[in-house]
Amino acid sequence: MFDFHFPQGKATLLQVESRVLWMLSLWCVVSCAMAQGDVNLNQGVNAELMDAVAFIPLTEMLANKANDIAYWHDAEEGETYVLAGCDNGTAFYRMLPGGRPVYMGKLPTQSVSSLWRDIKVVKDHAYIVSEAPVHGMQVIDLAAFRNWHPLDGPVVWQADTVVSAPSTAHNLIAFEQANLIIQVGSTFGGGGAVVFDVSVPGAPQLLGASSEWGAFHDGHALIYEGLDAEHQGKSLLFAAGSGKLWILDISDPTDISLVSSATYPNAHFAHQVWVSDSQDHAFLGDELDETSEGLPTRTVVFDLSDLDAPSVVEVYEAETMASDHNQYTHGEWLFQSNYKAGLRMLSDAWPQFPVLTERGHFDPLESINGAGFQGAWSHVVMEEEGLIAFTSIDQGLWVVRPRFARLDNVSITGCQAQTIPDPNLWSMSLVLEEGWAYPVTAEIEGVFLVEGEVGSWTLEEPGSTLLYFAAWGLPGVQPQLRLTSQRSTWSLNVLTSDALWPAHYADEDGDGFGNPNMPVWGCGDVPGTSTLPLDCQDWNANTYPTAPELCDGWNNDCDNEVDEGTQQLAWYLDADGDGFGSTVVAPINSCTPLNQRVLVYGDCNDYEATMYPGGEILPDGMDNNCDGIIADEELNPCMGDFDMDGGRTINDMLHLLASFGCQFGCTASMNNVDGVGAEDLLSWLSVFGLACE
Repeated sequence: MFDFHFPQGKATLLQVESRVLWMLSLWCVVSCAMAQGDVNLNQGVNAELMDAVAFIPLTEMLANKANDIAYWHDAEEGETYVLAGCDNGTAFYRMLPGGRPVYMGKLPTQSVSSLWRDIKVVKDHAYIVSEAPVHGMQVIDLAAFRNWHPLDGPVVWQADTVVSAPSTAHNLIAFEQANLIIQVGSTFGGGGAVVFDVSVPGAPQLLGASSEWGAFHDGHALIYEGLDAEHQGKSLLFAAGSGKLWILDISDPTDISLVSSATYPNAHFAHQVWVSDSQDHAFLGDELDETSEGLPTRTVVFDLSDLDAPSVVEVYEAETMASDHNQYTHGEWLFQSNYKAGLRMLSDAWPQFPVLTERGHFDPLESINGAGFQGAWSHVVMEEEGLIAFTSIDQGLWVVRPRFARLDNVSITGCQAQTIPDPNLWSMSLVLEEGWAYPVTAEIEGVFLVEGEVGSWTLEEPGSTLLYFAAWGLPGVQPQLRLTSQRSTWSLNVLTSDALWPAHYADEDGDGFGNPNMPVWGCGDVPGTSTLPLDCQDWNANTYPTAPELCDGWNNDCDNEVDEGTQQLAWYLDADGDGFGSTVVAPINSCTPLNQRVLVYGDCNDYEATMYPGGEILPDGMDNNCDGIIADEELNPCMGDFDMDGGRTINDMLHLLASFGCQFGCTASMNNVDGVGAEDLLSWLSVFGLACE
């Protein structure tokens, strides 16, 4: 919002600090307002070292339950997309700057609704299975997302391909290195591994299946590069099932072989296994040990140095009693979705013991504890965004930011353009929590350093470290601090809402107002930016503070109200999809089209698609054109055979009785009058049992 201009020349740290107080009084006008949404989201949750960024409730997902989740980062265009599983399909979201998801629409379930749906992404295609009957495997080309714009609004997406068999499956395993998708818990091979080649994504080819070792529930496939020289270079599947860890060689999917299996204490239902990034150990969760024996949340750690004899080296017991569900690593960090305990963040200290230590969590069900199947289902770690998204079964979609690394007290002096000899002075505190695989290297990116200035630092232990350097900012660029540990990488945005800096924000729609979630460097007039971070939808030029409210379905004036004060249209329920709305159900006023709603009303029967004003005349005994009478041409040649099965049976009587008293739009009339009464009942009884001629 403000450009701060300081005298030219280098300033000392003391001079930087002296300016902080008066700058804060101005800056809080913007930064406090920008942070308000996050504060509200974090109320009523149990969280440590994790902050909520966004929340999408089930009502906005147009679903009753949420389940699996996947994501796709489009490296070509730099966009990130979240694919959130629902009971009735898969909801798609584009991640806006700052981690706010915008709803793109839904790929409907291929058959009927089901709580169980699983989604995996291989390169630029998504594969989706479900336990819904005759669902098959949906395949959708995610490159189509590039053609979608938020102004298009939510759309109904269609699968590019559907593999009909197996008809159902519980889970998918993505093996991107080998262009394979593996189904488990399907109707093939007794629920074992069913391997598809997806080198041609639109035409998956079944290669082979395993049945000898029973059903698998989930797994992790990889090209093995670990310590066991005997198996290096092989394609291996680590699977959970039948109370065991299984290791299969799937290098030849037509001839899958067993490498080994291993048990663990108090086994009930081996749910999921994930191999560490270093491939020398693995984590397994048992979904039913908590409910069966009252055990705390457990994670079994296996030593994989000898794949022919994997062994249990630790059974980590958490302080929670929640049932565990899905877990995935990010270098030395292990993130777990543990139902009623929410999303948990643990550090992986392998080969040191204990291996696992909890470092943070985000539990939106603060008042609900214990074992059972409610709460966090699964999650994705979006390194490109510095965020984690997870689904909560009865809540919806959460986006959170881990605070295992963060920048505090960011301050940048002056507003020096690169043409000015004296650069800006940058000062910030990097805070690293315990759990990182030290040493950690921090490197500044997106700035032009003064010749001879050091822009990287090595941190040997957790704590707060002051980073100070001289550099010019690059106009329109968001500087980042790149962290590289011994096992992972992570990025932090330098220009946060509470940083003291020459404030510019990306103005992608050119309406003069910037996106508060996309701060960029700027001195003076920088094309494509604004100093007013007040745009609530930076992809819509008709949306900004003080904009006139239009009847377009958007919050044009950024006041959290949509279409207020506009002349809205009446939308009528069209349950049968014939293009005419019901005269019985009250309309809903809206500026934009609504699902199963139309602008034209007058349907005499909104449950019969063949009955509507001007409808085609059919010999079915119904008032097809809704003119109030049943013309001779509309009479059923076999009066009383309402289900048209060739006879007047008890089913027809039940149909008539269900329609008794109907006055218009009736489906059980016995004469030219569009109504059902005693005369129709007596007429029908006279032909009861007679077959049609």
